[in-house]
Amino acid sequence: TTELYCPPGSTLRRSVTMAFDLVYYLYGDIDFKTLPRVAYLSATLFCIIGSFWLLDSLKDTVFATIVGLEHQPRAKIVSVAFTLVVVFYYNRLLDRMQKTTLFYAIGFAYTVIFLLIAAALQNDLIGMGNTEASPYRLLGWVSYFAIESYGSLAVALFWAFTNSTLDLDEAKSSYGLIIAFAQLGAVLGSTLATQAGRFGVAELYGIGALSCSTMALMVRGYVTLFAEHMPRDPSDNESRASQSKVAAKKGDLASLWDGLQLILRYDYVLLILGISCLYEVVLTVLDYEMKVIGRARYGADQAAAEQFAALMGHFGQVTNLMSFCFSLLGTSVVVRRMGLRRTLRVFPALLTFAVLLSYFFPNLWVLFISMSCLKALTYALNEPSKEMLYNPTSEAIKFKAKAWIDVFGARSAKALGSTITNTAKNEPQLLVAYGSMPSLLISLALFGISILVGKQFEDLVANGEVVGEEESDTPTERPDDEAGLIELELENAGEDATQDGIAEDRAAFVAARAR
Repeated sequence: TTELYCPPGSTLRRSVTMAFDLVYYLYGDIDFKTLPRVAYLSATLFCIIGSFWLLDSLKDTVFATIVGLEHQPRAKIVSVAFTLVVVFYYNRLLDRMQKTTLFYAIGFAYTVIFLLIAAALQNDLIGMGNTEASPYRLLGWVSYFAIESYGSLAVALFWAFTNSTLDLDEAKSSYGLIIAFAQLGAVLGSTLATQAGRFGVAELYGIGALSCSTMALMVRGYVTLFAEHMPRDPSDNESRASQSKVAAKKGDLASLWDGLQLILRYDYVLLILGISCLYEVVLTVLDYEMKVIGRARYGADQAAAEQFAALMGHFGQVTNLMSFCFSLLGTSVVVRRMGLRRTLRVFPALLTFAVLLSYFFPNLWVLFISMSCLKALTYALNEPSKEMLYNPTSEAIKFKAKAWIDVFGARSAKALGSTITNTAKNEPQLLVAYGSMPSLLISLALFGISILVGKQFEDLVANGEVVGEEESDTPTERPDDEAGLIELELENAGEDATQDGIAEDRAAFVAARAR
């Protein structure tokens, strides 16, 4: 076909060759059979990120108008306790339902929550019509905690799901593509937020609420179209009776601590915790400083609130356009050319530079540009790099430990950053003095962790090891001989089980494990 339609030496042949050379340079030897799946995953993340960025761009405007921006550091600290409860129920649901069902539950639950908040924001007494800020107005706190938890939980669940469906080579080629087109959703959400003066904050909040349900609909479509690539669920190999016994034996409190125990048990997972969370401390300090200066520039009335929302919307636009361009053209190239080990060091080095720059030039536009670049690289380079670190880990680590890291760990890091900003609150110059030294030390520590975790990752991949693979919910003493083992399993099996059937199942399992 190529010879027929693109004869050698023709302009069309040269154009096609150049196009394939460009694709190979940007994304490596990507398997085109995986592209439909990658495109669908990207569209799913598009829906998640788009709804989150619309709501997140409105979050600070709602909080500043109803509660007061000076209380934001306290909100980040209190959100740690809130996310602990969220992680608790998340881990319980992981033990009781399939991963796809969890998507449906989270998507529709947050849709209802945000619709109720949007309706309340339209009320003149408790909503945006009342511009007298007070820390006793609960609506602002509820809105803040709901948006923070939705962004962390939905994104963490998506990446855990994606890490279970793509191998390391596919991840290196396709994660850039997944993030690139998903960032268009963030651009769309941020652009809508800039129209707060035209449509109203409460109305845009309602649009964001409805868009949360698209996550569940997209996952349902993935199950239908790509059933053969679904991650293996424990329920596929265990009877429901066995699952109930395990859940009853462990109890609810044990489920809560499963993820944390995995983090503390394995040094590699502990390093992933560090590289996933420490940078949030520094970004929280720089982000709050930018918002305090920006809020002071516009004032405190309702018109000023809409202008501040527009500023945050423009911040989202710039950040996500930069992230889109880098994800599309740079992420895969950098990871494959430099290797994951060296790529992990790029973001900590730039973070250190940004801390020094903001110390010597603490003004709105320096912070605006610095934060835009850092946030863009967080999404386009740092996020996909740290997600690849989960490749040589077990399913339990990918879902349970990752939930602790991405939801509770990240929220705790932001709370730590807020304890720094809380010392200065509305005084930017004092904030620079208090925040620069801790931020610099944390940035340097993050650089050291990136070196250690990169080395361990390469060793694990080279040796074919999987961290946490030996984990088991039901450790039991088992006979050494095959006959005794089959007899034991026959006693625990159902009425329809036979000795020959169990022997065949065991042989098939051993063969699959060997492969």
